[in-house]
Amino acid sequence: MATLKKISKLKKFGVYENFSWTPNLPEFKQYNLIYGWNGTGKTTLSRLFSSLNGENCPKIDSNYEYSVLDSDGNNHDQNQNFPIPIRVFNSDFIDANVDFSSQSSKTISIILGEESGKLLKTIENDENYLKEIKQSITDKTTSKKNASKNKDDKFTEIAKMIGQVTQGAIVRNYNRTKAQKSFDSLNKKELLSDDELDSLSSSVSQEVMPVLNELSLGNLVEELKVYKNNAKSLLEKTVESIIIKRLKDNQDISDWVETGLSLHEKYDTDICEFCGGVISKDRLLGLTAHFNKADAQLKTGVDDLLESLRKLYRNIEQVQPIDQMNLYKELRSDYKTETGKVASEKKKLLESVKNFAEVIKSKKSNTTVPISIKEKEQPNISKLSDEIDSLNLIIVSHNNKTENFKTQREINSQKIENHYLSTIYDEVKNLKNEIETSENEINNLNDGIEGDKVKIGKVALEKRIANNKEKVSSLQKACGMLTSNIRDFLGRDEIEFKLNEDNTAYLLLRNGEPAKNLSDGERNAIAFIFFLTQLKDENFDIKNGIVVIDDPISSLDANSQFQAFAFLKTAMSDVNQLILLTHNFEFLKLTLYWMKGLEKQGKKTSFLMIKNKYSVKDNSRSAYLDKLDKSLIKFESEYHYLFNVVYNYESDGTIENAYIMPNIARKLLDSFLMFRVPKNCDTYNRLRELDFDENKKAAIYKFVNDQSHITGSGFDPALVPETQKNVNYILELMESTFQEHYNYLKESI
Repeated sequence: MATLKKISKLKKFGVYENFSWTPNLPEFKQYNLIYGWNGTGKTTLSRLFSSLNGENCPKIDSNYEYSVLDSDGNNHDQNQNFPIPIRVFNSDFIDANVDFSSQSSKTISIILGEESGKLLKTIENDENYLKEIKQSITDKTTSKKNASKNKDDKFTEIAKMIGQVTQGAIVRNYNRTKAQKSFDSLNKKELLSDDELDSLSSSVSQEVMPVLNELSLGNLVEELKVYKNNAKSLLEKTVESIIIKRLKDNQDISDWVETGLSLHEKYDTDICEFCGGVISKDRLLGLTAHFNKADAQLKTGVDDLLESLRKLYRNIEQVQPIDQMNLYKELRSDYKTETGKVASEKKKLLESVKNFAEVIKSKKSNTTVPISIKEKEQPNISKLSDEIDSLNLIIVSHNNKTENFKTQREINSQKIENHYLSTIYDEVKNLKNEIETSENEINNLNDGIEGDKVKIGKVALEKRIANNKEKVSSLQKACGMLTSNIRDFLGRDEIEFKLNEDNTAYLLLRNGEPAKNLSDGERNAIAFIFFLTQLKDENFDIKNGIVVIDDPISSLDANSQFQAFAFLKTAMSDVNQLILLTHNFEFLKLTLYWMKGLEKQGKKTSFLMIKNKYSVKDNSRSAYLDKLDKSLIKFESEYHYLFNVVYNYESDGTIENAYIMPNIARKLLDSFLMFRVPKNCDTYNRLRELDFDENKKAAIYKFVNDQSHITGSGFDPALVPETQKNVNYILELMESTFQEHYNYLKESI
């Protein structure tokens, strides 16, 4: 019968981050012993063995990978069950099989073949046929799974391509689910030619441009119309005035004199501030007649209109088209031409406004006569307005393209999507047919074919097997075996198993009453006996199966540990393959001695050890398998081994080197103090009894108490110097307080 040979690969399985079997690591044999400190990864490894037969792994995330090799050279991964039946004893087994809260356990059926040989033959035939059905279901399920994976892979690949080509025009993140949904609505292939595909791909890759505001003159047209009307009225207006010819002919002199006259009136003086001479009354009267109030009001009107025209001029200057680069490429040439025309008309309009202002300004020196100006000499904004309208038509074309761009892009993207989905149309249809066929075949294998009394299907067959087994099984016999074994194991007869009323579970009794307040040792003993007894049920053949046992002696006293070992040896005499894990040094020594004896009988053994690697960088650790440390084989007791580790410890400056030392140092110290100070007290009070440096004793206690427990704060770099210092203190304590004992320990190593 095949066995497990090695774990080729183990990734993200609890503390086993990335383990692979190294060439120098001994392969699994018939009898295998794996040693490791508590917390290094023993139970996690036992859960791997449980998962090989398709069991769920509690406390292990599902995103793991493994590959194991059997002795026939076949590799098996997490997607298929290991072909060899495996039974695992660990904390998960105890939780699943023995309910200590209700003092009960599952039942174990042991077939009594001598009572019903014919029925057993029927069961055997049915089980063989059931095995074939299960294998067929497995094969069909694998086919269905592979077809589904191939289908999903095709959609994943095509979705990536569609997403890249359409650049999110269909959906922002185009994925496999969207591709599958779109494919389901595709009634036929819609393939495109290369030219069509290139054209559509180019269109959807173009970036949409924003909507632009049209160029506007605002209120300039209305304002100019008002100013022209005001100018016509102002230019036609006249005032009565005695004209001084020189002032009339020379506007600059007129402006200067008019300003001076107002200043003389303000300061009430007849002295000329320019020449210092006296201005005659006749001269002042003549100037006043020339510059009368009506004249001043008319000139004020001229100034106000000129200021309005200046504002109009500035507003016209600000009429500026946006840059051509804001438009789609195909519109830029026409737009550039129109912007040139707008600029030309704007320049003409500004010049016309400027000339118009000069005519109005001349009214100041011609207030007594009307001035007329022809329509063609007045500013005309209509041509600029027309050119702006032509320019805006191009902007409207741009905006229309933007508004329709999104819709057209989606239409083009849909055509591209349908094209690429059409490229896998036939393959996906074939895979869907294959999946549907597999599903129908699996349903027939499970439920049977209607009207076929031979091919009744897995469900009905399992029910028939179960019914037949009930007729040939003896739950009471198994119950008696459990009771007998637990009495032999514990050395007393107060605990027994008893079937419940409907024969569905065993009840745990102590002296005839429900067994309450069981000790940890009793619980572990009951669970272990239950496991060993269950190895004899009808669903497992120890000669063809693999047995994995994780720390069967947890919480047991020394006598019970020896009993557990004795039961283990007897139960495993004909095992196809045993993998035993332990953290207990004394149990390790017992097992080593037993397995060394098995080697002399020609049986193959393998000794391994679980170790951990630590990373300060990411505050993590990972487990791996290695050869069993030779020193663990060498020393007669755990105490000698611990002393050897502490005595020979030398720091290499790494946390990995120092990490396990607090635990080891604590165990050594507790063992030493237990016989050095044989009082009923704790470590702290035993330390107080010794005549040793108080500061060093305090440092030792803090080190073994704090550093040997989980803190939850990560790896502390201070552990490295603290470890070397306190290891030396412990050795110094042992030597100074019990020198003869210390010398014997040194000689032993």
